[in-house]
Amino acid sequence: MKLIIMFQDTKKYPASAFFSAENDLSADSNQAPPEKTDSRPDDKNQAAFSFLHDLLNSAGGLSGFLEMMAETDDSEKLKKYASNALFLCGSMVEEINSYQDFLRAETGTFRLAAEETKVSDILESTALKLKEHDVSKGRTIEVADFPEVSVLTDKVLLSRVLVNLVKNAVENTEQGGSVRIGAVKISKAGDNIRFWVRNDGFIPEEIQSRIFSGPFSSKGVNRGIGLSGIRMIGENALGGHVHFKSTKEGGTCFCIDLPTRE
Repeated sequence: MKLIIMFQDTKKYPASAFFSAENDLSADSNQAPPEKTDSRPDDKNQAAFSFLHDLLNSAGGLSGFLEMMAETDDSEKLKKYASNALFLCGSMVEEINSYQDFLRAETGTFRLAAEETKVSDILESTALKLKEHDVSKGRTIEVADFPEVSVLTDKVLLSRVLVNLVKNAVENTEQGGSVRIGAVKISKAGDNIRFWVRNDGFIPEEIQSRIFSGPFSSKGVNRGIGLSGIRMIGENALGGHVHFKSTKEGGTCFCIDLPTRE
């Protein structure tokens, strides 16, 4: 598995090349304004179906590796199977945690564990969490430009939002391609910050208009909690604004805007 985590010079990949820091990326799209995100009953049912679908896939894979471990006496194979089984266990725990956060954000029962965290730490941990993920095979994740500031937020929850956005971007990136992540200040006073995830892919316009509906990713339905779940966690729980812009010329950029302090 090949994953290159690169820390790029801000002059090489300036944020202005991706978007205008002062503008909402959704300004010229069909996205809804940043109001409290609600989900329809159908969206909830589809999110539950997607969660169980992914959980069953991981459970099936885990069962297979455990069976192979029981049938072999080769120590090297045992180590390999055990490593894969542990990875799948971690994936299952992450799926369960993500779905719990989705439900808490949807019902307004989430309690933030806010703490001051460096922007650089959030970006680096996000990239490292995908180091062993299958979706990263043959692709690179580049940590590009970011300001040397801290943000007061729930870092576990923010990391979950960013990890899901990066996974979505990686799934829509060709082999040999790259996904860039970074952050930029978006107000003159520096009291708001935008975390962004960008790849070179283009989302067709007919998909853009319903990208935040149900458990939908830019690659299709039934993929984890979906972008609607990510948006709900980012807005309802973290108090931010999740939006995107996709063009054939500039690729696709998903963002979450947050205040640096409450």
